[in-house]
Amino acid sequence: MKKCLIIILCIIISLIASLTYTDSVFLTDSKNLINILLTLLGLCFTSFSFISTSINDILKKSNKHDDESLRVTLNKLLDSIRKDIVLILYATIVLIAINTLYYFDFPLIKNPIGVDFGLLVIPSLKNFCLNFVVSFIFCLSLYSLYDLVKASFILLRKCYCIIY
Repeated sequence: MKKCLIIILCIIISLIASLTYTDSVFLTDSKNLINILLTLLGLCFTSFSFISTSINDILKKSNKHDDESLRVTLNKLLDSIRKDIVLILYATIVLIAINTLYYFDFPLIKNPIGVDFGLLVIPSLKNFCLNFVVSFIFCLSLYSLYDLVKASFILLRKCYCIIY
């Protein structure tokens, strides 16, 4: 339920960002978002090494009674962290591909301009679709970063509880 709510929220934010007429909206600027995601990816790899050493410390200092349940919990956290890092990696690759497609003009494919739905007018359908995908991917990457930080704090809490 929580993931569906987050995806719906990302879609709503992406629709609002892609309906803007200017290119100055942060969520649709793919050149800057690629740099940000590459920086986040580097931070994720650094935090993964920090997290894996924390997990080793937790397992070394844990009781033998709690060992199995602790291993299951830590494996779930590691799997979640791995999925978050892979999502940010794929998001970066997709944003690079979309940035390339943004400036490529396909022959024999017409870009509808001035699409009027009554309530709103889309100046360029190509820009709308690409801006929507870029902002949606970036919103999901931000949630992935949030999930990564949350998992790190859970591990720190477990490490603190076991040590003291």
